[in-house]
Amino acid sequence: MKKYLLLVATVLAFTATPTMAKTLKLATVVPDGSSWMKEMKAAAKDIKEATEGRVKIKFFPGGIMGSDKSVLRKIRVGQLHGGAISAGSLSHLYNGMQLYSLPFTFKNVEEVTHVRPTFDPIIKKGLSKKGFELVAMSQGGFAYIMANKPVTKIEDLKTQKVWLPEGDQITQEVYNIAGVQANALPVSDVYTGLQTGLLDTVAINPSGAIALQWHTKVSHITNQPLLMIMGTLVISNKAMKKIKPADQQIIRDKLGAAFAKLDKMNIEGDKQAQEALKKNGIEFIDTTAAEKISWENLAAKALESLKEKGVYPADEYLKLQKMLLEYRNQQ
Repeated sequence: MKKYLLLVATVLAFTATPTMAKTLKLATVVPDGSSWMKEMKAAAKDIKEATEGRVKIKFFPGGIMGSDKSVLRKIRVGQLHGGAISAGSLSHLYNGMQLYSLPFTFKNVEEVTHVRPTFDPIIKKGLSKKGFELVAMSQGGFAYIMANKPVTKIEDLKTQKVWLPEGDQITQEVYNIAGVQANALPVSDVYTGLQTGLLDTVAINPSGAIALQWHTKVSHITNQPLLMIMGTLVISNKAMKKIKPADQQIIRDKLGAAFAKLDKMNIEGDKQAQEALKKNGIEFIDTTAAEKISWENLAAKALESLKEKGVYPADEYLKLQKMLLEYRNQQ
């Protein structure tokens, strides 16, 4: 009897032992010290406290783990558990990641905010089937063309040394149709490319240009938003499953709240960044109505071609367009 009671006590003691602490290793190209990293580190601190130390998050910022492509490769082999990476970098896993970043889809930030409650869950579900949990997503701001001389017409790009984001099929198709030769590079190599003269034209949001110091290498901005840049924080399903369900929810809640705060900060931050760029002597160049239509027609041709290739989910995009039309009619 004593042996039986001792066995029971041992089993109960074992099962009552707290789950071993889990450290999630997350990488990003976002510079350390940026507002984004400050919010992420604050969220990581909250997660550690709320889980009583069962979950810790270690960030590897500033691209020290390489480009988004490299980060994904390191996640697959278990060196990392996740990362804060661009939505487009995940599009080879699930093409729905492109929905918010298709050129000339949105006219303003309010439109993006309006459709997200409907389409965020769809994107999250699609990515989950490919082995990743979309823990949070944030609107980084609209990308603009930034160059060393005015770019208002499509033809202007043909004489420029244009950056093509690594693995970006949509921008590649746009440039192919336009007859523009572009240099494909990861984000981490762009500043060096601008320094050495390999590049002289990029497309990025104003606050991103300042954070990455690209603004120091350009002199003109085409005052026409091209597409919305979306940032994500993803963690492999495999890593998440090793964490208690209650602690998983804490991770989602804390990081989700941080990204919601970042959404608001990014909107205001981009406005402030534009003013900062003007004060820095960068000239904003307006396009004519006719030139804008030419850009939109080019994007439409590219999207039609990419639809046939399955680069983005055509049915979901059609639903998104319908939702936007209804929203615009109500305004």
